[in-house]
Amino acid sequence: MITIAKLVNWREHGGMIILECELNGNPFEISTYKERLYNVHLLKVEIYVRLDVHDKLIGINI
Repeated sequence: MITIAKLVNWREHGGMIILECELNGNPFEISTYKERLYNVHLLKVEIYVRLDVHDKLIGINI
């Protein structure tokens, strides 16, 4: 099962990008390495993230 969550905000922390997301009104954060995200500047538009059953990031929908 794939879950879709809305990206609310993001921030850089060292070599990581922290994605602040919301699902059903509940906020949560996902961290990923900067190298895994190409075109980080696109995170300024409305974004949804795809998560697997273990809540691991599998993709980003723009």
